[in-house]
Amino acid sequence: MKTPFTPSLMTTGVGSLPLTDPDEAAAFVLEAGLSIPFWPQLPKRRFAERMVPQFSGPMPCVRVDPAEGKVYWTPERKYEELEEFYGKFLAEDGSPFGLSEERAAGFSALRRACAGRKWRYVKGQVTGPITFTTSIQSEEGATLFSDPELRDAAVKALARNARWQVEQLREFAEEAVIIFVDEPVLAVYGSSALAAISEAHVREMLGEVFEAIEDAGGISGMHVCGNSDWPVMASTGVQVLNFDAYQFGHTLGLYPDAISDFLERGGCIAWGIVPTTADIAVADLESLTLGIEKGLAALTDKGLDGALLRRRSLLTPSCGAGSLEEAETEKVFDLLRRLRERVGR
Repeated sequence: MKTPFTPSLMTTGVGSLPLTDPDEAAAFVLEAGLSIPFWPQLPKRRFAERMVPQFSGPMPCVRVDPAEGKVYWTPERKYEELEEFYGKFLAEDGSPFGLSEERAAGFSALRRACAGRKWRYVKGQVTGPITFTTSIQSEEGATLFSDPELRDAAVKALARNARWQVEQLREFAEEAVIIFVDEPVLAVYGSSALAAISEAHVREMLGEVFEAIEDAGGISGMHVCGNSDWPVMASTGVQVLNFDAYQFGHTLGLYPDAISDFLERGGCIAWGIVPTTADIAVADLESLTLGIEKGLAALTDKGLDGALLRRRSLLTPSCGAGSLEEAETEKVFDLLRRLRERVGR
């Protein structure tokens, strides 16, 4: 049973910030005027906090080499490590799959900063299984995705982490915890770069993670920082679809039937309307207002219910802000707050 969600143009962040002090990052999130706070990922703090190594801890055969700045996998001791992995997995204890202070200092910092407080919703994020398994290669160049047994373990590790996050954050949420599954590689889904990834893979791998989130009482989301095959993404069972609406806001209007079905099933669209690229230098409230209205109009002009669409919409940055400067990040979240005040009336 999915948790009902009617965000009505609420705001949240995608994940990363350029800060290196976790307590400062948590304070930034809580002071940014967001409707839905999120725990900050801090990739500039250390290599282990980047989106792939951050979730590599429980994985069999995966090694993280901070000195070389790489994550790789090796078939050595594969079955011994798989046996150990599934022993932990079947124990139903989520802690081995959680986020350590070393790998996710922002998670712990947000929990400390939120003590004694509640919001309607709180957001977490986990690296998606397709991005994760296609980003890690062996020394011979084979992706983790290419090994079915390790691929399955990766899906289960990420699903268990997502469930653990719901359990850890629910004390701060009056209604539900939202977990976005970050899948940047799906921006090139259907191209030769992901030729090995079928529609069945997308549905099965993501579906297992979404199911873990929803079984724990959470709301599932997916972030794709670019364009994609939106009918396929909307059919995965995800509740919230987040994308780069600054550049590609008009693209949903190419698939009115698929998006209409998605909304009718209770789905929501998170419009990543504030750029987290160099374009933030020229972005202003007027241009972003025009952008979100054009994105909404691309669907309402095809017959979708405009009132329903607004009720089922969120506003976010286009992607994480981890690569920006601090002043640019402040502008991103200031514009997001002001945009909510303008279009959310």
